Amino acid sequence: MKKVSVLVVLAVLLVSIIPSAVSAEENNFNYVDAFAKSILFYEANWCGPDAGNNRIKWRGPCHCDDGKDVGLDLTGGFHDCGDHVKFGLPQCASASTLAWAYYEFEDVFIDKGQDGYMLNILKHFCDYFMKCFPNKTTFYYQVGDGDVDHQYWGPPELQTYDRPAYYVATPSNPGSDVAGDAAAALALMYLNYKDIDSTYAEKCLTYAKDLYDFGMTYRGNSKGQSYYLPRTYLDELMWGSIWLYVATNDNKYMDNVEKLMVEKGITGGNSFNDNWTQCWDYVLTGVFTKLATLSTNPLYKSIADDHIDYWQNRLKTTPAGLKYLDSWGVCKYPAAESMVQLVYYKYFGNEKCLDFAKGQIDYILGDNPNNMSYVVGFGDNYPKYPHHRAASGVLEGPPADEKKELPERHILYGALVGGADMNDEYHDNVNEYVYSETGLDYNAGLVGAMAGMSKYFGKDQLPEPTPGIEGEPTQYYSEAKLYKSNTEGVTVDLNLYNIVTAPPQYEKDLSCKFFVDLSEFAAEGINPSKFTTKVYYSPADAQISGIQPYDKEKNIYYVEITFPNSQLYARTYVQFCIYNYESKLWDSKNDLSTAGLTDEYAKIENIPIYKNGVKVYGNDPAGSTTILYGDLNNDKEINAIDFALLKKYLLNGDAEGIILNNADINKDGAVNALDFANLKLYLLGK
Repeated sequence: MKKVSVLVVLAVLLVSIIPSAVSAEENNFNYVDAFAKSILFYEANWCGPDAGNNRIKWRGPCHCDDGKDVGLDLTGGFHDCGDHVKFGLPQCASASTLAWAYYEFEDVFIDKGQDGYMLNILKHFCDYFMKCFPNKTTFYYQVGDGDVDHQYWGPPELQTYDRPAYYVATPSNPGSDVAGDAAAALALMYLNYKDIDSTYAEKCLTYAKDLYDFGMTYRGNSKGQSYYLPRTYLDELMWGSIWLYVATNDNKYMDNVEKLMVEKGITGGNSFNDNWTQCWDYVLTGVFTKLATLSTNPLYKSIADDHIDYWQNRLKTTPAGLKYLDSWGVCKYPAAESMVQLVYYKYFGNEKCLDFAKGQIDYILGDNPNNMSYVVGFGDNYPKYPHHRAASGVLEGPPADEKKELPERHILYGALVGGADMNDEYHDNVNEYVYSETGLDYNAGLVGAMAGMSKYFGKDQLPEPTPGIEGEPTQYYSEAKLYKSNTEGVTVDLNLYNIVTAPPQYEKDLSCKFFVDLSEFAAEGINPSKFTTKVYYSPADAQISGIQPYDKEKNIYYVEITFPNSQLYARTYVQFCIYNYESKLWDSKNDLSTAGLTDEYAKIENIPIYKNGVKVYGNDPAGSTTILYGDLNNDKEINAIDFALLKKYLLNGDAEGIILNNADINKDGAVNALDFANLKLYLLGK
C-alpha cells in the first residue's frame, strides 16, 4: 500500500507539470489523415474467414484451414509483412505496441473517430492469441512455413496449400518472449476494453495471467526459422509484468520486474544504455518509458532520460535529418521512437520530445529530399510498389503467370515502407524489399506516433477520403496477336483476362469464341469438318472445339476455347491454331476475330468472353452486347426509370421490361436489395 500511495502522489505531481495543450507553430501535413490511414493498413493484413468484413473490400476470406493439422482452429491473426506467414514475435510485439498506443492516446482515437477501427483490430489480435493458447502449457505462435510461403506471389485468397502450425511453445520448447508480449497485449486489452465489454475484458485478463505464468515458469526464446531470431526474452517478460501490474495493481508483478532487471544485469550500480527502440524483438524502451512513470526507483527514469537524449542528440542521422539506426526498415525506427518520445512528452512535458517527433514524422510524410511520403496512399507522391502480395494483386505462376513488377492493383493505404537509406535515397521497386517492404511492426510504432501527432498538432484536422478500398468490379477482356498466318490457316496468341479483385477469387466456366468466315472454302465446296483445330500451349489446360456453325447461310463459324479442368484468375494464356492443310485458300481479311490483329498484342473486342454461356465481354457477329449494369430497360442510360423498374421487381417480382442481367449491379449472381442500394447511391452521385 505504501508503494501505491507514493505512485498516486507521483502521478499527481506529473500531471501538474505537463501543459494541458500544445499549439504547433506550423502544421506541415494532415497528421490526422496519416493517423487514420496508418490504422487501415492492418485491415489489409487481416487473416482468416472474416477478412474483408471491414473497410478493405478487396480482401476476402483466406487461410480458413489454419490449425487443422493439429486439430485446432488457429484461423485469424494477421499476415506478417507482404507475405502471409503468421510469425510469432513480430505479431505479439506489434499487438502490444498498438494496444499501448491506444492506452496512452485513447482520447485522440475517440476524438478523431478511429477508436472503433483500432479496437476491432486489437480484438482480432487477442481473439487469435486466445485460440493459440488451448491450455496453460501450449501456445502456438507461428502458422505457415516462411520458406514455402515466400515462393508464392499472389493474393492470400488464392493461396490454397496446407499451412502447418509450425512452432508451438511447450515446457520442453519454451517461448517466453512471445508469451510475455502476448500477455502484455491481452492485459492492455483488458484496460482498453473493460468499460466496453467487461466480460470479454476479464477473459483477456485471465489469459494474460496464464500466458505470463507460462512464460515465466518455462524459460527460453521462441523461434522464427531464419526470419526472426530473438536475442533475449527478459524484456518481453518485463513488458508483460508491467501491464499486468497496471491491470491488477498486484505488486508481485512489479516485484518480478525488479527480479528480471537483476537477471538482465541492470542494477543501481550498473545502469543500462537503452539505445535501440521499440520493435519486434525489443520492448525495453517501452519498459523504461513506463517504469519512469510507475516506479519510485530513480534508475529507470535515469535510463529513460538517457535514451531520450541519445536519440535526440547522439544517434547519427541521414544528411536530411532522419535518425538512422539500422539499414533494414530505416523509417520504422524513428517512427517508433517518435511514439516513445510523444508518450514521454505526455508525462514529463519535455518540449524537445515534441520537436523530435515532429521532425522525424515530417520527414517520413514528405519533408525529405525526394518530397515523397513513405506512408503509402498519403499525399500526392508515395511508393507505388510496396512489397506486398495482397496489394499487388498479381499472381505469378499458373494460370496467370503475371509478374510482380506489374502495376499494383490496390493502394496499400497507410503502410509504412522501409524508406530511404543512409543517403536519403529511395528505390520504388517491389523487388528491393529493404526499401519497399511493409510490416506489422513497421506500422505499430507509426500508429502510436500519428496518434500523438494528431493530439498535439492535429486539433482541427480530419481524415481525407480513401478511394479504392472497396475494390473494382470484375473486368473481362481479350488481348491477342497473330503468331502465324498464311494460306493454310492462323495461329493466335491469346490472353483472356478476368480481373477479379474485390475480393480475388478463381472463376470457373469461362470460355471465349473465335469467329471465322469460311466463304472462300464454301465456294470451293470444302466441308468445314476438314479443318484442324489445336491448342499448342496452355498453362490452364485449355480445350478447343472443332469448327462450329454460327450462321451457315453466311458461312460464319467459330471455335470455342474452354477450361474444364481449371479455375482462372487475372490472365490466362492460350496459343491455338485453326488450319486446313488440304488447300491454300485461307484469307483472314474477312474473319471477324482476326480483323485488327497484328504481330503485337492488342486489346480486341471481337474475341468475346462468356461466363456460364452468357457473354460478358466483346462482340460476336450479331454485334456488341456489353452490359451496362443499372440500365434495366436497355436504353443505354441509367436513370430514375431504371430505379423504378428495380423497385417494382423487388416488390412484386414483375420483370416485365427489365433485362435482369443488367440489374445485377454488384455482379454476385442475384438481384436483390444490395443492387437496389447500389443503384440508389449511384443516382445520388455517391
